[in-house]
Amino acid sequence: MSVSSAPYLLPIPNKTTVLNSQQKHQSNKRDHAISLLQNSKTPEELIQLHTLLIKTSLIKEKHAFGRLLLSFASFDNLGCLNYAQKLFDTVDIPKNSFMYTAMIKAYANFGNPREAFGFYSRMLCDQHDVYPNDFTFTYVFSACSKFNAVFEGKQAHAQMIKFPFKFGVHSWNSLMDFYGKVREEGIVVRRVFDRIESPDVVSWNCLINGYVKSGDLDGARRAFDEMPERDVVSWTIMLVGYADAGFLSEASCLFNEMPKRNLVSWSALIKGYIQIGCYSKALELFKEMQVAKVKMDEVIVTTLLSACSRLGALDQGRWLHMYVDKHGIKVDAHLSTALIDMYSKCGQIDMARKVFRGTEDKKVFVWSSMIGGLAMHSFGEEAIELFTKMIECGIEPSEITYINILAACTHSGLIDVGLQIFNKMVENQKSQPRMEHYGCVVDLLGRAGLLYDAFRVVETMPVKADPAIWRALLSACKLHRNVELGEQVGRILIETEPQNDMNYVLVSNVYAAVNKWEISGKLRREMKVRGMQKTPGCSSIELDGAVHEFVSRDHSHSESQVIYELLHILANHMVQDGQEPMMTIMAEIHGIW
Repeated sequence: MSVSSAPYLLPIPNKTTVLNSQQKHQSNKRDHAISLLQNSKTPEELIQLHTLLIKTSLIKEKHAFGRLLLSFASFDNLGCLNYAQKLFDTVDIPKNSFMYTAMIKAYANFGNPREAFGFYSRMLCDQHDVYPNDFTFTYVFSACSKFNAVFEGKQAHAQMIKFPFKFGVHSWNSLMDFYGKVREEGIVVRRVFDRIESPDVVSWNCLINGYVKSGDLDGARRAFDEMPERDVVSWTIMLVGYADAGFLSEASCLFNEMPKRNLVSWSALIKGYIQIGCYSKALELFKEMQVAKVKMDEVIVTTLLSACSRLGALDQGRWLHMYVDKHGIKVDAHLSTALIDMYSKCGQIDMARKVFRGTEDKKVFVWSSMIGGLAMHSFGEEAIELFTKMIECGIEPSEITYINILAACTHSGLIDVGLQIFNKMVENQKSQPRMEHYGCVVDLLGRAGLLYDAFRVVETMPVKADPAIWRALLSACKLHRNVELGEQVGRILIETEPQNDMNYVLVSNVYAAVNKWEISGKLRREMKVRGMQKTPGCSSIELDGAVHEFVSRDHSHSESQVIYELLHILANHMVQDGQEPMMTIMAEIHGIW
């Protein structure tokens, strides 16, 4: 019996089996592509993956395309952002809220906030009825605050309320943050806050910040006291509010109560003391920072350097410079400017030059600072060379630059050059002279003895001269002993500011310069009759890294008795040498004038 061999027939799969197999293969490819997208580190890798998605037809798969779009949009790079927008505009696929939100976020954070709001508008007009997701409004309100779009932000607020679903607390927090940044009244922020079902600590912080930004510190303090829990941000917002408003006593108390401090807390208090002129207190806080081992950034170093400049605290300024080098802090244009200013004002012009030469990003204020430093040390010709070089580099001088270069001409007696620079400024439509520039010209002419020319400049100015300009001219009259013009200017000053003691002192000094002691004394007596006293002078000295301040008539310094004893000894020596009348010296020692 023979056995016939029948052909082997393969089983024919049904339609469902085929579809499931294809879907599983497609899903595997999609998951693999998304995994690669999540692990991509560079734009070049993303471009390769873009090619892969096109070849595998996954480019029209919403999840894969959305991840590719988000990956490009997440790079802090304008080229990648433009690439993302081309993807968005050219790939023919219905867009969803994830894709729109990715583009809104990218433009809000890295690009053009107006364009971010434009994408939000496109989303609302999309024919596929795309609605915002739980994160969309976070970036929409962020974009509106960045270009101060109050009307657009309020429109988004209204739309957010009208949508038939609830948004998370972070969306409401973003709305409060927007109203705070555009300085809307605190009551508006409070109304938004009251709509939140379960406000978190961020919600409370946004509420406090809204009150602070609108200037309602009492409302901010009430909200701060109501908070069920506080974090370091809560304390810092309140502290910044007090410090910026000049309430340093309240700010200091709050600072001392803080359970935990951050760099912003220290910076706010230090900046506050500098703003009201308490530079020594600012440097005391700096020392406390060192003890607390708080790591500084370029912002607070720049702020502290300004205090060192004011006090002439060279040792502490040097320490800050070394700290920058040691910790690798990026020296941007602002920090370079602060270093140049500090070294210039502390008498180290060579170090200022060195910092300037080492600055890569020489913005206009870096040039201005160096020109100002050279002016301070009477290097007028070098300042003019630097000013010329700046213009050759294509940098347009600012108003501050012109003030500094005119001051350089003044201190070096370069009258013709100074007047030429001023005339060029007048001809230049971009920088029109202000009161300070006319003051520089008056000072320039006055110091050179051209008093009547300076007087004509004051009289023919397009704006009414302020007292500072008249005082500059009066000082020049004293310098050159021109009593006639000094009397005329003095009368104008006293009529303008009858309660300013400085005006009487300056006029008195004009008479004293030509030995007209009787008239000088009469003016001093008139001051006493009017109940005015000369504002006490203040000086400071740095010794072993500590800054000591001295004010006339002040006995608060721990070594004041020894200091006054030494002053008496010096006064006696000067009297014996015939350098100064005894009564004048004793008057200065005891702070009579």
